[in-house]
Amino acid sequence: MDNRVFNVNGSGDEMLKAALALVFRQEGERTACKSWIQTKEHGLVLLWCAGQGDSDLPAPLDSEGVFPLIKQWLTSEFAKSVTPSDWCQNQDHDGSNSDGWQVYCEDWGHVAGSHYAICGIKPAYMWHGK
Repeated sequence: MDNRVFNVNGSGDEMLKAALALVFRQEGERTACKSWIQTKEHGLVLLWCAGQGDSDLPAPLDSEGVFPLIKQWLTSEFAKSVTPSDWCQNQDHDGSNSDGWQVYCEDWGHVAGSHYAICGIKPAYMWHGK
């Protein structure tokens, strides 16, 4: 479908696996990640078409297969330099913040201008009230 809408932030492995399973399913028949790019604005962008990103994967990965790669990427130095989305930044408030992630698509289901995107992933802060 051309009007995919997806934006989930959360924390923990099980919730991340569930978000990935849903966004991969939402992509329809193109359920395998074959390539990826990373930018400081968009984070890690998973692509369903080989040759369209900075790096092709050696084999296509489904949502379960890509999970360890995402977990490792979220702890990388590059991920620490990614600009958080609105409502996911390290907000100063009367509560506390903890580390989390965001799995998202932009308008038309694209990310970073690519219509080959499955989703983008960014580190995010989870806000906790008093």
